[in-house]
Amino acid sequence: MSEKAGVSDRYRMASPWPVFVALGFALTELGLVLGVFPVAVGGGLLFGASVAGILTEADYVGHLWRTAAYIGVALVVVGAGLIALGGQFGIDPAVAAVDRPNAAGHRLLSRGLAIATAGVLLIATGAVGQFGRHPTA
Repeated sequence: MSEKAGVSDRYRMASPWPVFVALGFALTELGLVLGVFPVAVGGGLLFGASVAGILTEADYVGHLWRTAAYIGVALVVVGAGLIALGGQFGIDPAVAAVDRPNAAGHRLLSRGLAIATAGVLLIATGAVGQFGRHPTA
């Protein structure tokens, strides 16, 4: 009698990650285009974490949390590049860009801030996941 009832070696098991990668990418784009900062950041988090998950599941990488942090670093670099292209630095322009993301002069800055924020949160998630593991796990 098999321990996995109904599962055979002949059939490949389906992965849920591609759906979440696509959903994260779509939410990020929707948030960036419509100028909804929390949706863009949440979509970026979902996208980055799902890419880390799919890479780990496919055995391309060995550590899920470290990969999530590396993807976060890449998102921070992309976001910082967009912020630099926007040419506005400081707290006041950043608050104005988050408040009115589609206003003239704030488009690149708001998109860069959303992408960089998602990257910073992914780095924090990766750090907590990497160092917060239970010793018996």
